[in-house]
Amino acid sequence: MDDSTTIKLKIPRQDLTGLPLFQPNLEAARSWTQDLPVANPNSLVQLLGQALNDLNRTKLSPEVRYSILELLRPHLDVALSTLSRRFLNQPLIMPEEPRRMAELSDRLLNMASTAYTIVAIEAIQQRDTIRETNPARLTCQAIQRALIFAGRKILQTFQLHRSMEIHSWQTLHQLYALAEKQRLADLPVPEAVSGSSTIRATYVQSLMLGCCKPNQLRQSDLAALHRGLQQWSERVQLESRGTGNHLFLVDLDSDHPPLYSALYREQPGAQCRLINTTALLEHLKALKEKTGSEGISFDKNTSVPSNMLDHLMASLESMSLRNFNRTASNSLLWICVGLSNAHYQVARQRLLAQLRHGKRYVPAIVGQTQDAQNLSSLSEVDLWEKAHPTADHIRDVEFEGERRIDLDEATLARLLPKENPELPANESYPVFKVQLADTSPGGYCLEWAAELPDSIKTGDIIGLREAEDEQEEWAIAVIRWLSQPDDAKTLIGVELLSPRAIPYGARIRQKGSKKTPAIPVLLLPEIKLVGQPDTLISPRAGFKERQKLSLVNNIEARAIQLLRHIESTGSFDRFEFRYIKELGDVLAENQQAQLGTEYDSLWSNI
Repeated sequence: MDDSTTIKLKIPRQDLTGLPLFQPNLEAARSWTQDLPVANPNSLVQLLGQALNDLNRTKLSPEVRYSILELLRPHLDVALSTLSRRFLNQPLIMPEEPRRMAELSDRLLNMASTAYTIVAIEAIQQRDTIRETNPARLTCQAIQRALIFAGRKILQTFQLHRSMEIHSWQTLHQLYALAEKQRLADLPVPEAVSGSSTIRATYVQSLMLGCCKPNQLRQSDLAALHRGLQQWSERVQLESRGTGNHLFLVDLDSDHPPLYSALYREQPGAQCRLINTTALLEHLKALKEKTGSEGISFDKNTSVPSNMLDHLMASLESMSLRNFNRTASNSLLWICVGLSNAHYQVARQRLLAQLRHGKRYVPAIVGQTQDAQNLSSLSEVDLWEKAHPTADHIRDVEFEGERRIDLDEATLARLLPKENPELPANESYPVFKVQLADTSPGGYCLEWAAELPDSIKTGDIIGLREAEDEQEEWAIAVIRWLSQPDDAKTLIGVELLSPRAIPYGARIRQKGSKKTPAIPVLLLPEIKLVGQPDTLISPRAGFKERQKLSLVNNIEARAIQLLRHIESTGSFDRFEFRYIKELGDVLAENQQAQLGTEYDSLWSNI
């Protein structure tokens, strides 16, 4: 880096003469931290926030400031961890209390990053007056810790699907630029934290989050990816312009995340760095081949699943651009969220058991109804015959090795209470009316509706239709991204998978008479126009490649074998498959062929 480069880091004016909470020396700070109310998170956060704010506005030597910060850092980590549990895994539109916790966390991260930045800048400016430690060592440690807190702020913003606060990226870039200017970027950091051994690796850990389409990832996925990049960031190189042809580029003078190099509109300047991910991609491919569908586990609470590795590799291998132009729209759309809800709606509001056995199917739980509450020791058929001696309206049949009982509508209504969980009311499988922001041939952009489920996440399957008419078929789509460009608006991007679906119950085919429980799946029919074959949508981690399944509804039973696993999210798996001919089908075909041959011979003789 050119030594004449101007570093654009902002620090607060130091206009306080002392620290109100404790004397500005190491002994007083140690005594104060020992008395912090760790068991009272609210008080802990408030006291740490005040201490950091005062510390950033008080004149201190770099060594003393750094030593005090190192005493505060463990307590700060506890406070931030406590706060995160109170605002992560919340509804997309957070209630007031979690939103306030997120703002407090953001403020603490910002102040901590600023505090270490002050140490780095003053250690450089006052290097000749520093006696107790090496100025370069102090600067190196301070920049690394400032980058850690600045990076955690970026991670948190991505997790909450919010727009990045102004100067967030610039702060990250300029801290790294300062290290480059001081020739510290690639030196081992003494007593490094968070697993990164150099300033460059610490910077890359956060930088790479911006390359991996974070708006398409869930909160837990982003946390796992950030953890993985602690180990992988050493495999990413930052190169000056003209030394390679790489997918991403970052401008250290900008307030922007990494950009696609091909889309950078200006001639890359001296402050631009190409991001070389070749070694990282090779490592990820080797990990994928080694771990298969199991993914990577860092500890009992943090893992990168196989589908996340696929997402990461796809993000780093090629440029992804929007294939269709979007058209603004103010129309309405009716949607149902989740695979189970989509299955229920596509099945014309039938549960899986009803789909397989008929609309009037009643499971064994009816033995717990008011009419037969004292007869639970009897068999299912005996129970019904005893409860209803004139059982002409009851039909006891066997279907796929299971017994079922069909009832007429009047008996069904009388016997089953409304609160029976086996036959839920429509409110258990709600349909929502949402406003469109824009449309394209490949999907929709929806504006958040207040009544949408709290648990909505990227990767969720949804059913959608453009009219309220219950006779209209449901299209199947997936939520690809979430975004909150401002406090007043939340946008949901969905990609269409298929204009229609066929609901089935699916079970693994096993030798012998043993049968596995059926689970709900959706068959997405072939779309010849775009070369899309038949595919199967199943719940996450339900099936594997090469397994043979039986697909059943009350009309037909089909045998298939799963082929390529083509997509996986936190909510569903998607497979290509082929149909398997049963012995009965083969015999029927042979018999039909023989009949055809005889008739052909007869006509030739005539």
